[in-house]
Amino acid sequence: MRILHIEDEVWDSGIAHYALTLAGALKSRGHEVLFWGRPGSVPCRKARELGLEVFEVSKPWLSLPRLRAAVRELGVEVINSHTGSAHSLAAAAAAGLKVPVVRTRGDARPPSGNALARALAKRTAAFIAANSVIKAQLEQAYPGSRVEVVFQGLASSELSPLPEDRSVGMVGRLDPVKGHETLINAALRVLAEFPATRFRAAGAGTAERDVLLRETVKKAGLEGTVEFLGFVPSVDGFIKGCRIGVVASLGSEAVSRAALEWMSHGRPLVATRVGCLPDLVEDGVTGILVPPGDSGALADAVTLLFREPGRAAAMGAKARVRFESRFCLDRFADDTERIYRDLLHRLPS
Repeated sequence: MRILHIEDEVWDSGIAHYALTLAGALKSRGHEVLFWGRPGSVPCRKARELGLEVFEVSKPWLSLPRLRAAVRELGVEVINSHTGSAHSLAAAAAAGLKVPVVRTRGDARPPSGNALARALAKRTAAFIAANSVIKAQLEQAYPGSRVEVVFQGLASSELSPLPEDRSVGMVGRLDPVKGHETLINAALRVLAEFPATRFRAAGAGTAERDVLLRETVKKAGLEGTVEFLGFVPSVDGFIKGCRIGVVASLGSEAVSRAALEWMSHGRPLVATRVGCLPDLVEDGVTGILVPPGDSGALADAVTLLFREPGRAAAMGAKARVRFESRFCLDRFADDTERIYRDLLHRLPS
């Protein structure tokens, strides 16, 4: 198939990572994959690194005739859009060309139900939801539309044993929505029973946010116990050094690269009940789900896993099995290919 992905963000978001991971996986299967994005954007740079055919679109609506001609001349068979503005552009570029438009939605914000959005939905061959919450939102907003869930997949990581020391890790940018303060508050309760525990957070952010979190750690008397490492060159290496993974997000998590990485490494995961996390973590089996912002519940979950090391190891092993069966890269590509091929089969002759 000749597949066009349109992702017009400028930064490296969860949406962009979903789109790029999928595009790269499809290319590796022999499909011809094109990628359209904004000039100088991070997604375009990363698409080139993946060996995709990249076209930077600076003024899409002014150049719409040229874009439509490109879709026709290049023989594009499916257009997959990944943002709202990309969706509108895809529909306009494909109008009258018998090219199905797919809208992948990995946004925590609910879809619009206004008249323009409903009209655009009618010109959309299928919606792909990144989690079950988004699927329900799309079905409510656009009754009668085809909506399917395709969870993001990742390449498998090298499996490593759980370290013996009591170490808790968190991977995520230093954004308030990621819940770092919840982790800090939970640390105080965990340390009351397991004083040798170390908490480490990997991820970059603004200088102001970094200073604020370090001051919070200092005021809590946790210096040397709770560490903010900033950007780490190897997330794999970081995860291998942790016994328990935490995703403490207060919201968002429409997709969660971090949760999948912890699962791929065979780590038990303590995660909040937001976004896709209840889809990923089988509560009590591969990890423990807790309410967002509840530092007490987070501390109780971590403490339980330290009290019962055999249970923690079993959860980690089951997390790896669940990852391989439901969230690996092959399943990601398989599920998406199936939708594309079905749409092409249904095109009028």
